[in-house]
Amino acid sequence: MQFTYELSECSQDKGPEIGGKALGLGMLWGLDFEVPPGFVITTAAYRATVGPDLIDEFNRIAAGAQTVEELQLASKQIAERFSADLISPELRAEILDRYARIADGNSSVAVRSSATAEDRADASFAGQQETYLWVRGGDDVLDHVARCWASLYTAQAISYRRRLDDEPGGLAMAVVVQQMVPAEAGGVMMTIDPATGNSSAVYVEAALGLAEGVVRGDVVSDSFWVDRSTNDVRSEIRVKDAAHVFDTKSGRPAVRPVTDEAGRQPAISDDEARELAAIGMRVEAAQGVAQDIEWAIAADGDGRRRLYLLQARPETVWSQPGNDPEGAVHLDSGPLDPEEKNLLHGSAGRDGLWTITNMQEAIPGVSTPFTSSVWLPAAEFANRNHYRFIGALSKEEAKIPADPKGWVVGLFYGRAALRLDFYASWADRVPGLSGEAIIGQFFSSLPDTLTSRTRQRNRLRAVPRLPLPFLVVPRRMRRNRTEVGKFWSAAVSELATADRARAVDILVEGVDRFQRSLALQVNLTQGAFQSLSRVIRWLCEETSVNPHELVAGYGGHEESALVDDLWACSRQELTLEQFVRRHGYHGWREGELSNHSWREDPTMIERQLDAYRQRPDDEDPRVMHSERADKRRELERRLLSELAPTHRVPGRIGLALAAHYLPMRGVSKVSFLQSLDVVRAAARRLGTLLEQDGRLNNAEDVFYLTLDELRDCPDKSKALVAERKKLRRRYEQVQLPDAWQGMPEPLDATAAAALSSFEGTPASPGVVEGRARVVLNPSDAHVEDGEILIARDTDPAWAPLIFLSSALVADIGGVMSHTAVVARELGIPCVVNTKAASLRVKTGDLIRVNGATGLVEVLDS
Repeated sequence: MQFTYELSECSQDKGPEIGGKALGLGMLWGLDFEVPPGFVITTAAYRATVGPDLIDEFNRIAAGAQTVEELQLASKQIAERFSADLISPELRAEILDRYARIADGNSSVAVRSSATAEDRADASFAGQQETYLWVRGGDDVLDHVARCWASLYTAQAISYRRRLDDEPGGLAMAVVVQQMVPAEAGGVMMTIDPATGNSSAVYVEAALGLAEGVVRGDVVSDSFWVDRSTNDVRSEIRVKDAAHVFDTKSGRPAVRPVTDEAGRQPAISDDEARELAAIGMRVEAAQGVAQDIEWAIAADGDGRRRLYLLQARPETVWSQPGNDPEGAVHLDSGPLDPEEKNLLHGSAGRDGLWTITNMQEAIPGVSTPFTSSVWLPAAEFANRNHYRFIGALSKEEAKIPADPKGWVVGLFYGRAALRLDFYASWADRVPGLSGEAIIGQFFSSLPDTLTSRTRQRNRLRAVPRLPLPFLVVPRRMRRNRTEVGKFWSAAVSELATADRARAVDILVEGVDRFQRSLALQVNLTQGAFQSLSRVIRWLCEETSVNPHELVAGYGGHEESALVDDLWACSRQELTLEQFVRRHGYHGWREGELSNHSWREDPTMIERQLDAYRQRPDDEDPRVMHSERADKRRELERRLLSELAPTHRVPGRIGLALAAHYLPMRGVSKVSFLQSLDVVRAAARRLGTLLEQDGRLNNAEDVFYLTLDELRDCPDKSKALVAERKKLRRRYEQVQLPDAWQGMPEPLDATAAAALSSFEGTPASPGVVEGRARVVLNPSDAHVEDGEILIARDTDPAWAPLIFLSSALVADIGGVMSHTAVVARELGIPCVVNTKAASLRVKTGDLIRVNGATGLVEVLDS
């Protein structure tokens, strides 16, 4: 039996033997592109080497692993069984003979997995198995072939196959051995815009050095868009400070700094970008589907730059059924119609003052229909309930209006917004409070047309109820936290095997608990917190103490505990399983229910652990918390000493109350996040059951149905899902202002990017200069020491990343928002409400952040 093939022999009929990567390389070879020479070791070689008994044993070990810790242990047990000694003398001779044909004694090769499930059209397994670069010598090649086989059973690969319901029965691994290219530049090309699904341009991302830099995302890269029809090139050239290169001393690839001059030059020329785009379109035409292609440019013997293709796979996001890139709608295809009415736009009152600030922290981005159907009624109830609770609204006024035009929350182009004029009018009824004050404090947006109108009669009704947020809410909140914590642990476990009726019951209970938990959060933050914040600001007005510094260091914040536990995990004081059991309800943009929580996918935590392990022990956040507490106590002493004698007693009372109540902020937030995670889990279980029944194409499509529809799935669910996906993609390309009157006008992103300095709301004092790291998704983000984090919005899942940063700048948020609170607690400068920092600043820009004035300056673009 033949166990190896040259890449030129890899054709469609050999697909099951050679795996996705080898098949892609054979296709490129057949189209006469420049492909580095190589060969593939077939799946038959894997099966002959490992044998059915070992394969059955591996599958049994993997099947018994359920938790993160068990998956890691199973992976380790399986990997220990793989070694080059397993390879028979006959197979060893065949591999070494092929290797000798493509490499002399000084040549290096890449040894790459080519799994049978890899690089298929409906799911990309890229990154789930291993790749080894700059392997040299026959014995080293054999050793790395065995390592590639073992990577079929990494914890991530087992978990990923399980999420896709892939049966392990036919699992096998082919391995590609291919000559290395000493790249001067490398990267990835996609024949469709990966962010928007726009197929009118080919997207190219290029880094200096090896393409590994783009694949890993740990060095700065340039972006190019090549228009298919005109061949015009649009580019974003960034300052590059490092590259993946072959290190001659270690004999391995490494990240090394580049010179300032080289770092300022484009990684590739416009003509090279056009050449890549032409190749991409040709490959796409041959394969009939959008392509994801890895490439490299290296100098030939005459010093000329030559383009090599390293692999090709089908694009797996926008090419999914219902995600047809030709159906993606773009702003340049025509103006938005503000009068249109659908699930994500058009139902809210159009005569009000609206803001997305703060709301976008909770309900980020363009909501899926399921998310908005859960969130909006709960948010409407929570806000009305609070002002009824403190006596500002009557029982009748607190009822949710039947017509959404009368709601205080609404959707505009898929973004959740809050109606400022309604909110301000309610706040005006509270003694000692004004609409202007509360809007300015919580939302950092105060339109010129908003004025306060005190209503004395309502204020008198509210007086006896003002102490309730202090006296009643904490007790209710703690009891609810305990109950919801037990509910979360039990429900997510039960849902793994629940039938439809039980899943619906858990879903309904989860929504109910979420609404109650959110209401308690609003009672606390806009009752006790708002009052205490006003007292602290009033006390600080006559002293030199900064109120933002004073409120940091009280301890007890959930996000601080999260960072502490991640640090403990990095020092092996806590297992990853224990960390996930405590904090697994968090996740990127966790308010959007279609996103995965850490309980479902701990990838972000695993990546952040690597960064935490590299930090020196003296950066222990637990020590830093103690130091900030000492600083806060010193500020309190200074405040009291500078106060007028008549103000010292209320000063002591105010500080004592702040120390007691401010750390409670995260308690009720945990409850509503855990409730939301149950809702997420119940929806996913129902999606799986609906897919099995043939009523949905994919289980994830469940998030394009509303809560009511999910209880009784409509007959035309598939058509509804496809239409709503297109609508959501369309709205995702709209940038909205932070506040507006009536109907918002989309922002001009180009104009925003042209500014070299801008201001936001100062949220945590301090001045820092450093390179910017723009992060839109923390799940795969990497922050270097000293970098300044730039984000559209943040939620509790960002806390581990914020800890690694020297400063934080956010597009949205107020001084009492989550972003500001975490930054203050972690002791880093912070500016919020910049409106478009993530558009104005690029990764690699040298910027200065002043957290006391709110000024952000781009010093070197």
